[in-house]
Amino acid sequence: MTPLVIVLGAAGSGRTDVVRELVEAGWPDASRVRVLRESREGGEAGWKFADGRATLPEPADEDAAVLVTCGSLSQIDQMEAIHAALGRDPRRQVRRVVTVVDCPLAHRRPEMAEWYAACVHFSDVVVLNRRWEVPGQWVSRFLEPYEKGFYPCLFLNFTKAGRLANPAQALEGDPLRMSHIFDDIDPVDEMEFDEDNLPDEPFDLVRQPDKYFARDELGRRRIMVPDVTQALKSEGRA
Repeated sequence: MTPLVIVLGAAGSGRTDVVRELVEAGWPDASRVRVLRESREGGEAGWKFADGRATLPEPADEDAAVLVTCGSLSQIDQMEAIHAALGRDPRRQVRRVVTVVDCPLAHRRPEMAEWYAACVHFSDVVVLNRRWEVPGQWVSRFLEPYEKGFYPCLFLNFTKAGRLANPAQALEGDPLRMSHIFDDIDPVDEMEFDEDNLPDEPFDLVRQPDKYFARDELGRRRIMVPDVTQALKSEGRA
């Protein structure tokens, strides 16, 4: 299977520079890495998100691929669609999910914190871009819930020179994400059973949806993530 890296984040957050750094310095020399941008983001060999469905091109001769979501649409809706698409055609295997955080944007727009929290839930790596433009105390407050929640993902800084200290670190190793949607896990392992806590009635061995994908009986998401479209429009990014 072809390794796939998914990049999340808001439009104009520096995702293009982070992707360039990953492609140029994250893989061994001579590796063929294909970049798949959502059709609204431009690019010739992209992917499409429409009507809640993701359409990905077939793998070609690339050694790996980087899929960049549309930064002005819901990252949750896109992740759900990508997850379903990969389930229908498992020729690609998600190696990493990377979120690029635009620190000045998140500093100006408090509503972005909850929006980014949903992205971080799915991520192995969180790249803090333009960190030098915001107060250090704000960065500490932004990171505090993840530190208190013992999130396993890596938090990396993107420098003024447009570099990661160790690009390969962002791509190698075991999964470090809170979400298990791309992991092959036995449903029993997700159930909190022990000899003192066994069910009295039969139960179905069906994997529970990710908490951000879960819906109520009316089809509404149980966890609502703020719509930041207006905020991005105000910033000239949507």
